[in-house]
Amino acid sequence: MTASSRRSLPWLAWVAGAILVTMCALLLYESAREDFPRQNLRAFDARRAAQLSEMQRSAYEQELFSELSQWNRLSRRYPTEAGVKQREERWKQLASEGLELAHIALQVLQPNGGFVYPLDGPMARLQVLAEQGDQGAMCLMTGLVAQAKPSRRSAEQVDMARKWLIKGAEGGHAECQLQLGRHTILGLEGFAKDESRGLSLELAARRNGYAHDLGGLITYFQSRWSTDPADLTRLYCWLSVDAQSRLTDGPQQMLRLLRTDAQRLGSEELSNLAGHLESQKFLLPTCVDLSVR
Repeated sequence: MTASSRRSLPWLAWVAGAILVTMCALLLYESAREDFPRQNLRAFDARRAAQLSEMQRSAYEQELFSELSQWNRLSRRYPTEAGVKQREERWKQLASEGLELAHIALQVLQPNGGFVYPLDGPMARLQVLAEQGDQGAMCLMTGLVAQAKPSRRSAEQVDMARKWLIKGAEGGHAECQLQLGRHTILGLEGFAKDESRGLSLELAARRNGYAHDLGGLITYFQSRWSTDPADLTRLYCWLSVDAQSRLTDGPQQMLRLLRTDAQRLGSEELSNLAGHLESQKFLLPTCVDLSVR
């Protein structure tokens, strides 16, 4: 071995060691990144929030809430493999245009990667906003707490979210009404089951154009599955609206079940109803009208 070759060995060993240390550090960071507040976000510009009109703020809020429960999955709005990255970029855009709720959501949820960061700082900020009368902040608490792992949310945070959710629903915010209605229809998150009250809250939210997170309503009308065309039409209507925001084949599954029932019962009426439902285009206001008794 030449003298120059012997001199290069320590240098190569040092480079290999540095690469190994760097890789270990990156692996350690990836495994522990969710234990620390998210760092790679621009600071929120409160001046942009002051310039945002109430109408635009309301529209942005509704868009944010419509995707919150699907934050790390594909949806009708973001149906391709690049969808979660596009959703994150869109939320950053909403934050840059003055929607602080989008900035707070991104502090907890990172769609591009599927990471969930600690709730502490974001929940403290939401409480400040809620105390100032921001009803959107009241509703966002429950949405973020629901996405955190049970071991990463405290009893105090759960109680705080529940308290402000009720206050926001009482104030008439559609997202709070929607969430409280679902919890009440299903008897979730410590709320007593009350289908009548839950249905009323859900329909109030839907009248204001909120068409996402229909699980409570769909469960409610599925429990009334019968041969009654009115009940079946209500259920199919909500399944159709659900499929307009979420990637689901719920309407197709219902039609298959309906045709199976029609064949089993020898019912021409049910068979005709299946064909009629399949040919219709149902919209949110129609479902609301059908569901008012």
